[in-house]
Amino acid sequence: MNLTYALDKHDFLQYHLFTASKSRRIKGQRTRSWLMVSGTMLLLGLLFYESSNPFLAYYFWGFGIISFLFYPLYQRKHYKNHYEKFIDDTYKNRVGITAEITFDDFAIHTTDVTGESRINLSELENVTETGDYFYLSLKTGGHLIVPKSKIGNVPELRVKLKELAGRLNIEFIEDLKWKWK
Repeated sequence: MNLTYALDKHDFLQYHLFTASKSRRIKGQRTRSWLMVSGTMLLLGLLFYESSNPFLAYYFWGFGIISFLFYPLYQRKHYKNHYEKFIDDTYKNRVGITAEITFDDFAIHTTDVTGESRINLSELENVTETGDYFYLSLKTGGHLIVPKSKIGNVPELRVKLKELAGRLNIEFIEDLKWKWK
């Protein structure tokens, strides 16, 4: 099976947001940050209340409640902006480059303007399908990004990847409702 497509900035952004959303470290970091900001505001409100300054106490309590409710929205936008800047810096020479991926019985071959590479199928860790992409995870930590919107026959590729996952005894993860949050 042969696939030919070019990745754009949006594809790289979705890939980074997806990997961030699945990273235990980043999820923990986001939760700690959210709770630290909200908790600090609530604690400051308590300290001002104890020191007989109700105006500042109510101010910090209100800000603490607001940050508890809305900080995740701010954080989501912050991470997205961070990755957009990262992609502009890091992938500027890879955006729009046409690549060809070929599957055979023992390897995945990729070809683009930079050259060719061969990935042994034994190096696949899992295959994840989201609503818009297939991500082939490698044991080395990398991924192959396959955007559904840029390939011809998505059902045929899904069948091929499920068969491949079964043959290699690796996990085929269906996360069709994934979205960045």
